Amino acid sequence: MASGGILEGFKLNVSHQEIERILGEVEQWWESANEQAGIDFLPVAGIENFLMNDLGYEDMDEFEDALQGSFTDFLGAFPHIEVKEVEGKKLFKVNHRKPGPPRTLTVRVDNTKMLLDTTFLKAPDAELEIPSLEFSICAENKRHIDSLYNHLVACRDELETHCASLPSEDAERTEILKVVEALTGLLDVETPFDIVINDPSGLSEFQPSDKVVVENKCPTELVDRETETIKEEEGEDAANSKA
Repeated sequence: MASGGILEGFKLNVSHQEIERILGEVEQWWESANEQAGIDFLPVAGIENFLMNDLGYEDMDEFEDALQGSFTDFLGAFPHIEVKEVEGKKLFKVNHRKPGPPRTLTVRVDNTKMLLDTTFLKAPDAELEIPSLEFSICAENKRHIDSLYNHLVACRDELETHCASLPSEDAERTEILKVVEALTGLLDVETPFDIVINDPSGLSEFQPSDKVVVENKCPTELVDRETETIKEEEGEDAANSKA
């Protein structure tokens, strides 16, 4: 069972896209300011006013409604963000999580409610696999927090958008549409299926996590996986060259 991750400390519904968007902006603001000025604790007021205007809220009341409370409370809801008060000014700091051992996380989805109720934090380097479809969502180089349901819907919608740019007679379009149809079918969960997360940094999480099976990877497994990927890429390059 996977436990002890930061999702367990989230007091807000981080599956909500707006909450994730605001959290991401806070982290980017702190990282940029920290790199440029080298200051660990930044004023809360600066980022609060910037976000209110940048995200299109009319006033602070509307902004706080979206946050389900004050901005300071919002920051304090996340265990990787420190908030303190110095001489009457509130300051905040974002702490980066340290990578853990590489691992795989496996969860069996039994029904649609489970897809909707399970929050998944996909680490920037993580890959999501659905073995029954022989399908995977590659690493996105950014963290993505949402319900499992929305993760699958977002992937399906991206594939549909890509298909729209392909000629109707294109063979690739036909194959992608088959995947789109299969992903749509999974959302109804007529048959239980597994979701497997290849998690090199150990930073991906599920919440709730009681049905998640965690398997740590040894270094030799990682080397073998990388070697297989390189061979596949070399094979594709060779085939393309002959063509």
